[in-house]
Amino acid sequence: MYPSQVKFVLAGSGKPDDQYLDAWRDAPLTYQHGQAIDDTWHGDHYEYVIGAGKSPAKLFARAADLLLRYEFYPPSVMTHVSDFGREGRKMRAGDRIVQRIGAQPIPIEGLTMNAVVSVIDELDRAGFTYVTTKAHAEMGEWSALIEKQDDGVKLTIDALSRTRPEFPFFMRGYARYAQKRAHRLGIEHFSACVLKDG
Repeated sequence: MYPSQVKFVLAGSGKPDDQYLDAWRDAPLTYQHGQAIDDTWHGDHYEYVIGAGKSPAKLFARAADLLLRYEFYPPSVMTHVSDFGREGRKMRAGDRIVQRIGAQPIPIEGLTMNAVVSVIDELDRAGFTYVTTKAHAEMGEWSALIEKQDDGVKLTIDALSRTRPEFPFFMRGYARYAQKRAHRLGIEHFSACVLKDG
């Protein structure tokens, strides 16, 4: 049975996380693309060009492989298990992802689940969108897209989210801080990984 929001554990405990991938398989989605929202929602948009001046074809191939395996965040921020990870393949719509998110500097980690709802895997574009489930303290969607350009690879991130209504009010400020920190560190980490062999 899935938790009502998010499962908190002491850092490093409760593994292996793929047990939650099975136990929370039926967790319903808490967001539908395009649904009505109000001013309690946060929208974040980032655009970043990776590898200006380097071979776009080589960079894009590496970036697409990393992104469609969800190799985006540094392990200090988040680790994950997934259907596609289990099967050693790229993601596809319908896959589920369990995230283990660090709550630094507190030695607590949150376990959440998202569902992949769309995937793009084309010659010059690759990306995906996932949405939250009831096994998550947030509601919303997160999208990542890379596009091959004449000069490098363009990364675009879009996130729409809000904490669940029952989420403790006093923790909402920290949750938002942690979310924006994760976005920044994820973009930095992903960009460095793309360029590592580029």
